[in-house]
Amino acid sequence: MKAIVQDRYGSAGVLKLEDVAAPVPDSTSVLLKVRSASVNGLDWRILSGSPLIARLFFGLVRPKPRFRIRGVDVAGEVLAVRKADSRFKAGDSVFGLGSGSFAELVAADESELAIKPEGVSFDDASTLGVAAFTALQGLRDWAELRPGQSVAVTGAGSGVGTFAVQIAKWMGARVTAITGTENVELLRSLGVDAVVDSRKEDFTRAPDRYDVILDVSGLNSLASLLRTLRPGGILAVVGGRGGIGRLLSAGLRRKIFRQRVRAEIAKVKVGDLSQLGELVAQGKIKPVIDGVYALREVPQAMARAELHRARGKLVVHVV
Repeated sequence: MKAIVQDRYGSAGVLKLEDVAAPVPDSTSVLLKVRSASVNGLDWRILSGSPLIARLFFGLVRPKPRFRIRGVDVAGEVLAVRKADSRFKAGDSVFGLGSGSFAELVAADESELAIKPEGVSFDDASTLGVAAFTALQGLRDWAELRPGQSVAVTGAGSGVGTFAVQIAKWMGARVTAITGTENVELLRSLGVDAVVDSRKEDFTRAPDRYDVILDVSGLNSLASLLRTLRPGGILAVVGGRGGIGRLLSAGLRRKIFRQRVRAEIAKVKVGDLSQLGELVAQGKIKPVIDGVYALREVPQAMARAELHRARGKLVVHVV
């Protein structure tokens, strides 16, 4: 099969399209024919090998063989199952996570897949992986968002951000999107209540206060974000450019200083995937797709992701 492989750390230029052996699913996996995949932050972090501490897991000087093929989010068709009591059968259309999804075939763990609803395209379904369930869990579980509350979402034009503002509206919140100039009209089209152009205004210096801040961008200090909360408000850190150091700092603030900040790593849950799929099928949320790329064009998609220029998600259309 053809796949996008990485034999050393670096920029998008190290990625190559090669013929490789097809994966063999184990007893808990299914073999998928990949129809679509999408790019997320994990992909370009492994590509660059940063932060360095992550190389203890992915490989010190180059990605380990099992991490050689890029891609995590996936949507496709089940070709074969190994478990006699599998939730799936050959021919099922599914979506979720599958390590090595920038390929024609992938072996994906059953516990990280859900049935794709009728009427949802494979391209749209492929976006409902890491970014979408991070937004959902960040708002619902970590920030404990309730109807009628006010929420500010930083990095609102990103993959996580575009899902978060829509999910927050669906949950009944008043939503302020913090984004760059180029994304202002996009966010307005998604139905947010207010948009702050971060190139022109620092929202943490404005008089407005929020019940919840979902920090996606990582561009504001934790101290300034905490000062922008209402009494009893919650800051949920779900990503951003501060990386592991920012997550650790948030954790220390919570445990030592008892500040109302949550910083956790989202976990894939079948129920969350299914709910996200139904929200798209019902028109409650709509994936924002910045561009669609062929498998051979993954290096170009990754280069755009590295520059933080994508609005919403970048999709790789395989078949």
